[in-house]
Amino acid sequence: QATAGDSTASAALDSRSPVKLAPPPFAQTLVRPAPAGSSAAPRLVKVTEQKNTITDEAEWFARNGLSLPVLQVPSGPQSGARPLPSFVPTRYGAQELVKAIDHGDHLALFYGPSFADARFIAILDAAHSVVAFFDFESFLVPPAFAPKEEEFVRGHVGWAVAKDGVLYVSSGHRTYAASSKGKNAYLSALDLATGQLLWQSAPLVCNAENFVLRGDHLLCGYGFTAEPDFLYVLERATGKVVSKVPMKSGPEFLVEKEGKLFVRTYDTDYVFDLR
Repeated sequence: QATAGDSTASAALDSRSPVKLAPPPFAQTLVRPAPAGSSAAPRLVKVTEQKNTITDEAEWFARNGLSLPVLQVPSGPQSGARPLPSFVPTRYGAQELVKAIDHGDHLALFYGPSFADARFIAILDAAHSVVAFFDFESFLVPPAFAPKEEEFVRGHVGWAVAKDGVLYVSSGHRTYAASSKGKNAYLSALDLATGQLLWQSAPLVCNAENFVLRGDHLLCGYGFTAEPDFLYVLERATGKVVSKVPMKSGPEFLVEKEGKLFVRTYDTDYVFDLR
């Protein structure tokens, strides 16, 4: 049961306006570095590569003892995710809670009109206080698109994690890169206090369901039908790509466990040693 204190986050969300973010450049940009060290980038050494049956996603998670830190949201499919704590607001005005990620010391809450259209992100700290609330509308419509593609290139925010006063977030649409003239699937770093853009990655680096923050680097993946499929390592400070590994198909999930990176792609499963 929610206590009076647990309603604080819900009330705080409804009583404040999200920060409307300035349009990003939709291009690799460094405004100022995010706080991070300068440790060597992890080397991804392939251990196994195995075809999957495309529909055996749940079995892949179970077989390898893997999970994502997501919570069950009211509008989402029943996936075996952990239950949503009672203090989490399930709506913001007319917007539904469409994704909730529990990073331990903070929650990343995604709101939008439907499960595929996340637009707002709220960050709650360990005391359930709203420490950031952003409207990503300006990130979701690319500056140019092919004729008749407008309805297909509207994007969404996909994954987010806060670290050292910075919010790292993926955004993009779910159709061909050519539909938005290649301007799709970015990672961006924002000042958690102000929403100011610190950097935006090159395009076409992250359309997987999630990315992994590992020390001073970010691990992410991009792929699509008839497009190159890669796993990427980015500097957390600058968003610069420092290495990439070709994949047989588009990466969907990346999970780090015991010094290994498990990668689920559309039709192939990989395990890499992180060295």
